Amino acid sequence: MGTYISNVQTAVLLFPLLSALLSVPYAIYQYRSYGSISLWKTFLVFSFIFYLMCAYFMVILPLPADRSIVVPGAQHPQLVPFRFMRALESGAPLDPTSPASWIAFLRRPDIYTVYFNVLLTVPFGVYLRYLFHRRWWQALVLGFALTLFFEVSQITGLFGIYEHPYRLFDVDDLITNTLGAMLGFWASIPLCHFLPDLRDVDERSIARGAAHTSFSRRLLAFGIDMAATAVVLWLYGIVVPAGPSAASERFSVLAGSLVATFVTFMAIPVITRGQTIGHMVLRLRVVRPDGSSARSWQYIARYGLLFWVFLLLPNWVSALFPTGGVTLHAGADEVSIGATAIEAVLASVYLFWLVTIALRAVLSAFKHPFVMLNGVISNTRVMSEAQVERLRAERHAQSLEEELAQNDLGASSLEDAFDSSFDAVYSDEEDAEIDAMKADE
Repeated sequence: MGTYISNVQTAVLLFPLLSALLSVPYAIYQYRSYGSISLWKTFLVFSFIFYLMCAYFMVILPLPADRSIVVPGAQHPQLVPFRFMRALESGAPLDPTSPASWIAFLRRPDIYTVYFNVLLTVPFGVYLRYLFHRRWWQALVLGFALTLFFEVSQITGLFGIYEHPYRLFDVDDLITNTLGAMLGFWASIPLCHFLPDLRDVDERSIARGAAHTSFSRRLLAFGIDMAATAVVLWLYGIVVPAGPSAASERFSVLAGSLVATFVTFMAIPVITRGQTIGHMVLRLRVVRPDGSSARSWQYIARYGLLFWVFLLLPNWVSALFPTGGVTLHAGADEVSIGATAIEAVLASVYLFWLVTIALRAVLSAFKHPFVMLNGVISNTRVMSEAQVERLRAERHAQSLEEELAQNDLGASSLEDAFDSSFDAVYSDEEDAEIDAMKADE
């Protein structure tokens, strides 16, 4: 039992690292597929990952200290099916009327190894049915494939890391592990009645993504764009190397930042009609507040104000003013502002800006639109493609209703107009049939 607990502790220690590595790909997939991230489904996915880690560590740990170690009992695989049944026949007899004999029976190492092998894959069967909506025969195949992967890891010395097998390949493990997966699959049937239907969870995520573009989705897209900007800046540094002096290096950094942000945040959106690289990955778009397409100058104004005017302000100060500070002339007086004072002022401005960003991000979690000053000035917003389509459909429907009202068709809505049109067509068809019957008479 101590070995099992130690393996779980190892999984607990490594799980945060693996979760951090998988969180970005998972978020990208969820945003692209559903438009928002469900907390319940996220919990299920990462708990499934944690379970797989625990199960695999149960199989491969503890690792030998020597790569060339030879474990005599693991060199020849056990290929006789149901060999564990012989262990059930040996040992002390089992008395159905004696609880003490049952406890002694279950404590035998050869017995609890069997039921631990069964319990090892029971959660796998539950996840297959509830999270992945697999059928029974798919659960059977996948459960066998998982345990076969476990056993192959053992017989190959962890796929060649160790020169010899250090744990026994046992065909009975294939049988008991597969049995455990099927037991979990069938046991999950009544459990699913008490848990939310994941299809409904996905539909609600799609509806949320179409109604509101979350701050986290925009932040992830911005992170992807900043990574692309760093690549462009690196290429610029190769093509246009900085000069030997400190002043030329400062101007080179400023020029490279201007070029990199122009390419990533202005040129690409102009070409793609409102999408940066991060927006394309996460299906976002820069549009006007009503969802209509923005103009090229609006993309440039939006990100030019953000980067060239605001975020690159320290680069402008460093390149245009001496390192000793700035001298301001007020009539006959001169006021010198040192570099330390300039840094303090800029730090205060950016700190205040970050605080406002954090407050608006919190409000965004309660479905308030996240709007920045550069978006207000350029009259643009960042929205999901689903939200843009919804706004455009609503605007189109509203324009049709206004046209109906202007033409005085007697319809208060599109549904009434369609009903009236259908009734008119149906009436014309009846009149035509009546006229044809009279002509035949």
